[in-house]
Amino acid sequence: MSNDQHQTLRTKIVFVHGFLDDRSAWEEVLSLLGEDFEAVALDLPGSGARLNDEGPFTLPRLAESVIAEIDRSHEPVVLVGQSMGAQVSELAAAARPEKVAGLVLLTPVPLAGVHLAGDAADSFRSLGGDADAQRQGRLGVSVSLSPHGLEILLASGAAMQPTVVAQVFDAWNNGDAAGTAPSAYAGPTLIARGIGDPFVTEDVINAGVLPRFANAQLVSIADAGHFPHLEKPEDVSRIVGDFVRSLDRVEA
Repeated sequence: MSNDQHQTLRTKIVFVHGFLDDRSAWEEVLSLLGEDFEAVALDLPGSGARLNDEGPFTLPRLAESVIAEIDRSHEPVVLVGQSMGAQVSELAAAARPEKVAGLVLLTPVPLAGVHLAGDAADSFRSLGGDADAQRQGRLGVSVSLSPHGLEILLASGAAMQPTVVAQVFDAWNNGDAAGTAPSAYAGPTLIARGIGDPFVTEDVINAGVLPRFANAQLVSIADAGHFPHLEKPEDVSRIVGDFVRSLDRVEA
């Protein structure tokens, strides 16, 4: 590929949010990336601008919206998914591997799900419409979340319909059967965890995420919990930017 041809092949970064969130969670990361990259953050069905979308709110349904964005893109795409968004992004990458240049999984919930039951599951399923519970839940899995970052998360969660929240919880908690086998996406994969994340711990990643990928590397983000994109946006933007640049060098 010549230098001119390489310059026209501009990688696009697509950011996919997690449970109770919407695209606003990525605003600071997008701002820090600036004009160096073409980037877009999506609202998944049931969130943000898509609050009134009809169900069912399953992982394959959520992945359809990411696949649609891939199909609209003429350039290669890097998918960046956080928490539940990592599950959704992996499914989309597996559906369009020829167009996905790389995959970034940030504090990823394993695609196979976590299978919470009893009171633990009920506490998640009933979060819709409960601002206090959402606040405590967010703070309980973060390390350095700023008041502004917390406000962003609480605003998106408060807007979601309780019935949608319950369905989306069941989706990521139950997971997808594909998560019990090696990933169908074999391209370059970066897995990033918050060192202080009490939910997606190093053990969770080593047991249910990292071994499933044929071409993966793991990085850790200091002073961050489950929301590094809001706790340490400078680190996340740097990690994502460096990963995308490394893909460009390989393609060149």
